[in-house]
Amino acid sequence: MRMSSLKSWLVRALIAPGLAACLLTLPAAAVDMPRDKDAVIDYIRTAIETKDYDMLREMVFWKDTGKIKKRIVRFHLARSLGRPIKSITWEPFPEDGFDAAVATGKLAPNMDVSHAVRVIFDEEPINEAGKQPTAVFLVGMRKDVYRIGLVNRAGFDDDDD
Repeated sequence: MRMSSLKSWLVRALIAPGLAACLLTLPAAAVDMPRDKDAVIDYIRTAIETKDYDMLREMVFWKDTGKIKKRIVRFHLARSLGRPIKSITWEPFPEDGFDAAVATGKLAPNMDVSHAVRVIFDEEPINEAGKQPTAVFLVGMRKDVYRIGLVNRAGFDDDDD
């Protein structure tokens, strides 16, 4: 085997599988992010009903989120999976919806939020007043797709290491 053929073979044998492995680990859901109201509702409903944690996780915009906050959000995402859904509603998020939180200087949204998706689970009420178990996802557009935004600590890192 000539040296150039050997080099070519090594590139194909060693580098190509590594590249293929990298490409296979890219999130498939990133390509299919919802682009309109109905797609957002369908996306969230499908993720919950099919217990697809990765689908919900992919929709979250994680920028500026520390380790502790990530753990909390991941717990809440996982807790929603597989629960029976009574209703899902698309609600406008008020323009001043974060004003009180931001005024403290301790919290800041990591993206612009335009709507809330309220998921009411078809389960026993959580209190005597009859309040149904609910999950609320704050959503907004980022690069022409809807993402779930987070409210993070501002001004300092909340990492625990």
